[in-house]
Amino acid sequence: MLSRMIKDGDVFIVFDLEWNQPFPGKEYGFDVSKLSGEIIEIGAVKMVYSGGTLIPNGVFSSDIKPACYKTIHYHVKKVTHKTNADLAKGEPFGDAYRKFREFCGEDAILAGWSNSDTDMLKTNLKFFGMDDRLGMYFVDVQPLFSVFSTEKGRQRSVEFAVEYFGIPIEESFHSATSDAKYTAKILQNIFDRNKTSEVLSVISTSAVNCDMKREFTTVGAPCDHVSQALMLVDGFNSRCPVCDRPFDAKIKPFRIRKSSYGLLSCPNDGEFFARTRLKKNKEGKFYASSVLRFATQPDYFLVASKREEYEKFGIEGKPAVKKEPESDSE
Repeated sequence: MLSRMIKDGDVFIVFDLEWNQPFPGKEYGFDVSKLSGEIIEIGAVKMVYSGGTLIPNGVFSSDIKPACYKTIHYHVKKVTHKTNADLAKGEPFGDAYRKFREFCGEDAILAGWSNSDTDMLKTNLKFFGMDDRLGMYFVDVQPLFSVFSTEKGRQRSVEFAVEYFGIPIEESFHSATSDAKYTAKILQNIFDRNKTSEVLSVISTSAVNCDMKREFTTVGAPCDHVSQALMLVDGFNSRCPVCDRPFDAKIKPFRIRKSSYGLLSCPNDGEFFARTRLKKNKEGKFYASSVLRFATQPDYFLVASKREEYEKFGIEGKPAVKKEPESDSE
């Protein structure tokens, strides 16, 4: 599933999506769980790898007219500033997707900020009766930024990474095209500011097959006590979700603050990253949410950094830095 070696001439398609959402409580003529979001914009930048850097080679942008969620959701409107009139101006999803695939070309590597966009793209393709096989590898730029910055182990936003690298802000955030452009510049900075061999090593061992299920999740029932909530999902991290064989623990799960982390190994299917998060519902009860995914190099960095913090500071983690009160100047 993993390892996609990078060579001169390889094409990266750095892409981003925006999607509309169903209104809660509204009845639709289909199962909304099959379409959690309907894509309303695709934006992408083509980058060609050459001699240790990425060279921009074109921009793709398409606004899409939704067929199901035709009224802009208030949350989507707040973030994207799109209106119902904007949605009506778009082209059909099928036409937009075919143009996007032509833009990608053959054997391209998809890249984006988190893996939610590839999942949403496949959801839309399947819902509208199209072939949902992407046939490409995907590189998540968000954990790459964590690895190659001082933000190791932290999930940061595109805006944070843009500011971190001093990238000029020339367009508003939260349109698919502008966010794809910014993500492409972040990836370009990662290449330009670090040793090529190190960047290529992390990318090639972190690329995932878009068409293979790579992440498995479960959510436990609400409980009165933290220990009960953790116990309900404990078995989820004990066996491989692919072949059901018992895991060996490379790094036994450990808890720091409200999350636990671990690296688990299956003799058949390889190594998995494990994370469990404690949460509270509206009634004040505790529940645990767990994820298992095929481990990539950024996952190793994340677990190692959390383990180092745990060994130094214990379960409470690194104390928050308190800001000194500003003194009045004369």
